[in-house]
Amino acid sequence: MNDYLAPTMRLYLEKLIDWGTVLERKGAVAPDLGAEVGAYRGVLETVAALAESFERPAREHWHREAELTEDGGATPPTHIREAYEALREAGLITLAVSEQYGGPGLPATLNGMYLEMLARADASLMTIVGLQAGAATDIERYGSEEIKAAYLPRFCSGEVQGAMDLTEPQAGSDLGGITTRCEEAADGTLRVDGTKIFITNGGAEVHLVLARDGDTYDDSKGTTNGLSLVLVPRHLEDGTRNAVRVSRLEEKLGIHGSPTCEVVFEGATGFRLGEKGQGFRAMLDLMNNARLGVAAQGLGVASAAFHAARAYADEREQFGQPIVKQPLVLSMLAKMAIDLEGARALLYRTFELIDHNEAREAALARGDATEEQATELRAALERDTARVRLLTPLCKYYATEVCDDITRDAMQVFGGIGYTMDADVAKLHADSLILTVYEGTSEIQASFALREMGKGALAVVAEQVRGELAAMDDEVRAPLARRVEAAIGEIEASVGVLFGDLGYALLRAKMFAEMVINVIAAAELLRQVEAEPGRIDLARAFVRRRMLETETKARRIQENAEGRLERDARVLSSLTDAS
Repeated sequence: MNDYLAPTMRLYLEKLIDWGTVLERKGAVAPDLGAEVGAYRGVLETVAALAESFERPAREHWHREAELTEDGGATPPTHIREAYEALREAGLITLAVSEQYGGPGLPATLNGMYLEMLARADASLMTIVGLQAGAATDIERYGSEEIKAAYLPRFCSGEVQGAMDLTEPQAGSDLGGITTRCEEAADGTLRVDGTKIFITNGGAEVHLVLARDGDTYDDSKGTTNGLSLVLVPRHLEDGTRNAVRVSRLEEKLGIHGSPTCEVVFEGATGFRLGEKGQGFRAMLDLMNNARLGVAAQGLGVASAAFHAARAYADEREQFGQPIVKQPLVLSMLAKMAIDLEGARALLYRTFELIDHNEAREAALARGDATEEQATELRAALERDTARVRLLTPLCKYYATEVCDDITRDAMQVFGGIGYTMDADVAKLHADSLILTVYEGTSEIQASFALREMGKGALAVVAEQVRGELAAMDDEVRAPLARRVEAAIGEIEASVGVLFGDLGYALLRAKMFAEMVINVIAAAELLRQVEAEPGRIDLARAFVRRRMLETETKARRIQENAEGRLERDARVLSSLTDAS
């Protein structure tokens, strides 16, 4: 059996997630828990087998670029189209869409594992499938019944794909700069004009476009008010081409098979999703889902690099022994494994929270809970929604930064050959570099996380983690749990220094995000030990490494605040003037 279905995936699937509660709250009548988990396992095993079959073609044809098509679109290379078709034939497209619209309605945790496995095989393929899922989820949440009935079954069958169209030449992270315009037409549809750039899977049939409403265009300029989310198909209902076209493809350092496009709308017909002027809020849902998807992508690429490096270190002999026996190589591989599992722990816990929240929402929507039960559900939903808002940017930040580090270290394990395109790890590192950039750079993610902390999410997370750690009173975990609790105290001691000066807080946002990540991931790894005692060495190694790091970062924040921004400005000015 292949190792695509990682032991950590099985741990969450079979032991850590309370599927019984999730299914009951979703309305399952006396769910057969064993059968449900068995079905989930069967899905993941099928994905694992398919993903493994995609890997070699993806590596061998990695240089193949996407191409423009005659009908104004773009298409990925043959090996990606063939892999997509295999997933389509297996019914493994858009796993999260509900059964009502032709999807399997699987939990977020399974979808995350699915995307991780696809990314391990082929990062380009994963971008296409990930956007497919993200676009469909937003349509299901915000589309009218007519739109959902028209498009979601086609998404689930794999007939159509999706793209998310936000970025413009003057509007990257600052979406208030969007100038793409939508005007009401007499037939109730919208007419969209503008240009979007760096659009992943931009040759897709369905575009979800963030555009500024024409009637409030001048008043809302420079803000995220007055934006609508518009579904723009490349072909209209009668089969004729809509006024949307791919004008160019970007040449990139990696993920060559994923079409990254400039897309032009010239009076294109579109359909509003959600309320007029509330498109930014709707797009945030898609963006947050995409950020978790990119985190899963980072885990997949990192996993591919780690497994390649581990296999090479076992086989490659120098000085009469495999290089894995060299202390520095052994330590490097161990660090790669520890960081990978720390990022997995953070992401899988986030997906678990999302699954519980969706189940709570379903239970509240049915209206059959007692008043006391409803109160408890609402309180838990509010608490865990705050946790997810903070964890989402932290997951994207951590998983993609870890991916960058692991793929780079994998090249080092391979030595000189790792710098050539004969080695898969060089391709994986090239693919990894975009992950810390798209869907919001690491700096943006850290800033978003800081904002959520300032709104109270840090206190909610700290209280929850402290409670979990306090319950770890067994002889094995207790000393490690106390160490993590002490690190939470260091984080709280740093809050006063940071939030007393917004500029300094933003300067230290990445460092502070890493401190928070360290304690959450450490607590989750210790939680894993209760279900799988053999993971104690992993948890112990993470706690010892990362709590010391957290203590050091806290000292840097607390002792180096005075005049730091001004000093940085003077250093930059002196070097610039000297040149």
